[in-house]
Amino acid sequence: MAQAAQTPWPDQDDLSKRRSGFSASLPASVARLLVAAFVYFRTFQMPKTLRPLALLLGLLLCGNSHADQTIVLLRHAEKPAAGLGQISCQGLNRALALPAVLLRKFDRPAALFAPNPGIRKKDAGVPYNYIRPLATIEPTAIRLGMPVNTDFGLDDLDALQAAITQPAYRDATVFVAWEHRLAAKLAAQLLAANGADPSLVPAWHYSDFDSLYVVTLQQQAGQTRASFRVEQQGLNDQAQTCPGDK
Repeated sequence: MAQAAQTPWPDQDDLSKRRSGFSASLPASVARLLVAAFVYFRTFQMPKTLRPLALLLGLLLCGNSHADQTIVLLRHAEKPAAGLGQISCQGLNRALALPAVLLRKFDRPAALFAPNPGIRKKDAGVPYNYIRPLATIEPTAIRLGMPVNTDFGLDDLDALQAAITQPAYRDATVFVAWEHRLAAKLAAQLLAANGADPSLVPAWHYSDFDSLYVVTLQQQAGQTRASFRVEQQGLNDQAQTCPGDK
């Protein structure tokens, strides 16, 4: 009697590709569980001598039962001398280069946030619609094909904090483009609310448009613990002329 053809067991490179494909579109914990299930069911199609090793691999892929949320706080890009609520040509060049940097450093975000541009803010003493953060994150949103949540006013940090830490984002990445002093204040609030020292957050220097303040919230055993780090975009040398200008 002819034997049924066996489905080949994937090699390590193939398994890595499957995992990276999952992680690009799913939360990490879900991807690990799916890959572990894949390994489990394939176990029964392979020789008995290799089954214990395959089951162990599945357990390792499943990993620990915790979830990490990454909140990336970025300042708006460079602004013109007159303010205007706008970004400058150099700021536009930074904004256009930003998607590649963010997507190289972090997972695909589940949500993007910027302050409501319909609320006016004094800029160089004159009230303007404050669109700098939205203009900065827009190229990233366009690249990802995602909307930007602008439901919250510039100073409405408590409501913003509640929104970005809701259960839907507990195993996800969130990008928040904001004003620099308020972004630092939000980072400190997140640390204070989640068992960490808010003094770890440094003041955001007025001339610094390049820093990324990154807060990680780890959910484990029913508790949330925050950690903080500063990264750099590496985009300070952008041209001061607008794209297309000679």
